[in-house]
Amino acid sequence: KSLNYPDMKPVKDKEFGAFPDFFTAAKKRDFLFYFPYQTYDYVVNAIEQAAKDPNVRAIKITQYRVAKDSKIVNSLIKAAHRGKAVTALVEVKAKFDEEINIRSAEQMQKAGVKVLYSLPGLKVHAKIALITRLESGKLKNYAYLSAGNFNEKTARTYSDYGLFTSDNEL
Repeated sequence: KSLNYPDMKPVKDKEFGAFPDFFTAAKKRDFLFYFPYQTYDYVVNAIEQAAKDPNVRAIKITQYRVAKDSKIVNSLIKAAHRGKAVTALVEVKAKFDEEINIRSAEQMQKAGVKVLYSLPGLKVHAKIALITRLESGKLKNYAYLSAGNFNEKTARTYSDYGLFTSDNEL
């Protein structure tokens, strides 16, 4: 322990944090975060908000590594229980995390999440979430694009960029 640096507290983005939810923020402009230097809570909260929002119709997500007792997985399960169309592509070959990934996939499947497993010989490294929401009678897409994991525990250690956007081209 004497050789470790002291824990660093992640910085909050004042502009993003001033919005009532990530939908409003992403409509205003794209937000790029750099983890672990900025808080990963925004990602966890966005998935939780999508799960609770009555206007969200669908959540699609790819998962490479998830935390044990993952808040994100729990939010996806709650979303499915609330009648949202939830699809998760789960990477089976995530070194050291295969068991957690398979268990979380089984939990999601039991809850009504459509689970797709990775293909042999093809590794899923893009971590993305696409959230479809009904707004003013039209469907609007929101995305989170990242090369990192949907793992709130390792997000404090590994560096990664994450982008929130509502840009249809992206």
